[in-house]
Amino acid sequence: MSDRTLHPFCATVVANRKEAGIPEYASLPPEGARALMTSVMAAAPPPTDLPELTAVSNFTIPGPHGDIPVRRYTPLGEAKATIVYFHGGGWVLGDLETGDGICRRWAGWAGVEVLSVDYRLAPEYPFPIPLDECFAGLEWADQNMPHPLFIAGDSAGGNLSAAIAIRARDEGGPDLAGQIVIYGALGLDYETASYREVGDKGWMLSGNDMEYFWGHYLSGDGENGSALAVPLNLKSASGLAPAFICTGDCDVLCDDNLAYADKLREAGVPVELRVDPGMFHGYYSMTSFAEPAKATVDATVRWIGERIAA
Repeated sequence: MSDRTLHPFCATVVANRKEAGIPEYASLPPEGARALMTSVMAAAPPPTDLPELTAVSNFTIPGPHGDIPVRRYTPLGEAKATIVYFHGGGWVLGDLETGDGICRRWAGWAGVEVLSVDYRLAPEYPFPIPLDECFAGLEWADQNMPHPLFIAGDSAGGNLSAAIAIRARDEGGPDLAGQIVIYGALGLDYETASYREVGDKGWMLSGNDMEYFWGHYLSGDGENGSALAVPLNLKSASGLAPAFICTGDCDVLCDDNLAYADKLREAGVPVELRVDPGMFHGYYSMTSFAEPAKATVDATVRWIGERIAA
């Protein structure tokens, strides 16, 4: 593993956050953490590389706990496939705006439709409610959108993507062409090297933040042992969908993602793994400003195309 030195762009972002006095999410109640995320996103420089699309539409789909807001992204020309996307935010934060840029880039650059699922949030709606709603989004896409189908998510959404892949395998579908896990929150071991070396540096996501988020998401007895809640608890990865996994090495979740890639490979699941030196948590959406982010999104688009052609 590298020496975990921040990329110059990431170092500037961290310095600016420290100068602005932005606190850890873990220091705030959920409503305060949500307000902080909204304000940080509003203050961020706007992206300069979003592609033109045919349409972006908001509507609701039926779900097991009530209607679920979704956003559908339609590319120019005929869509080649569908990605069902689950946003990040520690299962506590986030909405349809959180991953909007990611979804627009996939739709425009990969020529696919994207369905973003605005699942209900913890602690008001803990596990398995977010997972149930994401699975409902996949089932709706299976019935109403172009095939083949992919699932994808970043951070908490990466957890949900991995869990949905497990559930789809175990419940006999829907069939998946691939799973995209972007710095997923996949395990409960706070003593990995990346947690120990990054967790208290203030690099976008702290170890305290992850304990806070997990504490809100997992509320019932026995959930810590469930692979649908904690994908690294999976006993066998055999038969899971092929995976694209990416992480920065300056992310507390880095080692979770390396371990998940190893678990899949050991079971014979095709995996493409990218570890981007100097990149912190959240970098995947920063393609306008950091070349490693652009390179990894480009690699994702290439991998999607290869899976469509397979």
